[in-house]
Amino acid sequence: MPKRRSFERVRDSSAINLAIGQPSDDLMPRDLLGAGAKRFFESQQSGTLNYGAPSGELEFRTALADFLSTEDGHEVNPDTLFLTGGSSQGLDLICAQFTQPGDTVLVESASYFLAFQIFQDHGLKIVGVSTDHEGLCIDELEQAIVQHQAKLIYTIPSYGNPTGMTLSANRRDAIVALSKRHQIIVAADEAYQQLHFAAAPPPSFGSRADLGQVIVLGTFSKILAPGLRVGWLQLGQTLREQLLDTGWINSGGAINHFGAMITREVLVSGAMVQHLGQLREALNRRAESMDAALHDCLGPQAQWHRPAGGYFFWVGLAHSANTQDTLPSAVRAGTGYLPGNICAASGGFDHYLRLSFAAYDCQQITEGIKRLGRVLAS
Repeated sequence: MPKRRSFERVRDSSAINLAIGQPSDDLMPRDLLGAGAKRFFESQQSGTLNYGAPSGELEFRTALADFLSTEDGHEVNPDTLFLTGGSSQGLDLICAQFTQPGDTVLVESASYFLAFQIFQDHGLKIVGVSTDHEGLCIDELEQAIVQHQAKLIYTIPSYGNPTGMTLSANRRDAIVALSKRHQIIVAADEAYQQLHFAAAPPPSFGSRADLGQVIVLGTFSKILAPGLRVGWLQLGQTLREQLLDTGWINSGGAINHFGAMITREVLVSGAMVQHLGQLREALNRRAESMDAALHDCLGPQAQWHRPAGGYFFWVGLAHSANTQDTLPSAVRAGTGYLPGNICAASGGFDHYLRLSFAAYDCQQITEGIKRLGRVLAS
């Protein structure tokens, strides 16, 4: 499992690099954020530029709770929310507070590759668990909990990275039941929960009145802008109190208080609903373009399913090509992808690749797939 990957941005190359899992500039609402910042500075009261409350100011958490309640269709209590600097920082905080070096974390057999490094930083053993069309296989998951005396389950339940698959409602209930039975923490990374193209996914893990051992990770990186570095955890009181006992939180106050208050202005303006609608439509069009291009350019050479939301296609090649080995040819052809083995928790997926439709427009996506098709055909 590689320790480090290079940081890639669209502007760093003339290639159409479909490995990049970041939103293109035109998807980020500059006017919305600018107006929010203007309102914040015009209306700021005494103390608003000082250290914020450790879990995030109540004004921000209330606005966030209202947003989540509307989006997910269940009431969210602001006191269950904890401000973070995005999902990655939130996951690092979970590992620091609730695991010890040598503990085991269970993940989908193909999962978010950069989470692996966070787990490694904390000395955790990573074990992959098989999935099917409904998500994590529950019997195997329970066996792994017992066998490894695991302390943490990490899942991306909606439009997962890299697979684009969504965990069914029944499987979500089963995982919550396992967390209670075995007293294991579930970290549900819901970075794409709001990015559905038609019907919404099953309710958030945070929809349960008793959160128990469940911690939901959310972020504005995918629905506003990654550079905000504003995210949240949703968790029960016992776990929340443990986070508040963290030394560096007591020392520094709220994580990214400034960014959170700008985000609050966007939320209370009422403009977020329209923005989200436009964002979903744009991503859906790009997913349609990628699906059509894959049919035209790869056809029987590959298999995939069109995701119902999120950012990613997970493509399996029908022949025995190793996508790590073919990547240099793709780069020379002016395109790119993420090799499947990078996303493998316990090995495998050598003939898979992940493609993102977030960073380029429909025309660029089609051209990138054409280039990729020529490389794979050769």
